[in-house]
Amino acid sequence: MAQTVNESALKRNTRLQNKYRIGKVVSSGELSIVYKARHIESGSWCVIKEFFPQALARRDRDRRSVCCRMPGARAQFEEQRDIFAKEGPLLQRLSHPCIVDYVDHFEEGGTVYLVTAYCPGMTMAQYIREGKVPSRARFYKETMLQIIDALEYIHRQGLIHRDIKPGNIIIDQEGRPKLIDFGSAVHYEAGGRQPIFTTAGYSALELYSETSRQDPAADIYSLAATLYFCLCGQPPLDVTQRLFRDQVEPLRQRSRGTSPLLARVITKGLAINARKRPASLNPFRIALYAEHLKWALKERLQGHRLPDQAADQESMSRGGS
Repeated sequence: MAQTVNESALKRNTRLQNKYRIGKVVSSGELSIVYKARHIESGSWCVIKEFFPQALARRDRDRRSVCCRMPGARAQFEEQRDIFAKEGPLLQRLSHPCIVDYVDHFEEGGTVYLVTAYCPGMTMAQYIREGKVPSRARFYKETMLQIIDALEYIHRQGLIHRDIKPGNIIIDQEGRPKLIDFGSAVHYEAGGRQPIFTTAGYSALELYSETSRQDPAADIYSLAATLYFCLCGQPPLDVTQRLFRDQVEPLRQRSRGTSPLLARVITKGLAINARKRPASLNPFRIALYAEHLKWALKERLQGHRLPDQAADQESMSRGGS
């Protein structure tokens, strides 16, 4: 019988490594439970991600330790745990203002934990849907162009994130982004079989196969899908539903005011064939900066967020006009 998150999560005030005190559950997924926690000595907030595959795991009698619920699935449990354990050392190597800060990783009670800095704010999905964007000019420059910088940095390290989406981007009160959740990230130059982790609407076709070639083009697809969401209020049709008729609903029909240049770059980024996508992030950088300049001039000439511009702004969360 499946467990609810409340049944399977660690209890509040549980101590880990005698350094961290567990607080509330932030989120949960198929493979993990995420908690807000405190560093006991410093009192600072942090986020702790615990390996807990819902279909395979259960709490032991001590209500802390994690064990495989089915003897026949132990090999699968351990394989998934080994994959999960790679995120900590990978994130530890990265240092960028727009990437969540690594704090710690460790094993305890039969499972693996990753500790990262607490990022105040909300996901990009919430940010867009709740109409928090202060202006398009600022959004393009202070949010999206910073994400481009972070992705370029990740790719220079020989890595791909493989799970870029609005739910994995935290936006603070100033509109600054932080990329989170590197659990799917891999060294793309290493080749070999890659575990399949996909999100409907945001994952490139090659991510649906363990043996396909995966490189920065996969992140370019996900970035394009994220921009599509920001401008239209929903992701594009999932790639698996476009195999026989590769047609993305024209972005400019859904998003009033988006330039032909940015629309073309996003549409090209959503190509099913990885070789037909932009070869780098430069076209996105150019198109986003041009869009920033256009909206900055419009705001200066018309006055910040006049009624007609507010309607354009609102279209970022309601899918255009």
